[in-house]
Amino acid sequence: MLVRAYVLFEVDPAGDDVLERLTQHSLAGCKVLAREIYPHEIVAGLEAERLEDFNAAVSELAGEAGVLRATTLRISTSP
Repeated sequence: MLVRAYVLFEVDPAGDDVLERLTQHSLAGCKVLAREIYPHEIVAGLEAERLEDFNAAVSELAGEAGVLRATTLRISTSP
């Protein structure tokens, strides 16, 4: 099942290069495309082959230094 989602990351204003670190992660089975939309908010589009891969990716990205909160905005699945 293919999983596509948008995740909003709220980041620490004092954090350095958070956007760069989020986009350079090597996540098994998951692709990430992220852009800064406001000075302290990053929106990322994630695409994973399985829901488990998506969950693992969000957990790993949310634990990145400088990330204060991760909120899944929209998720869709297809066979």
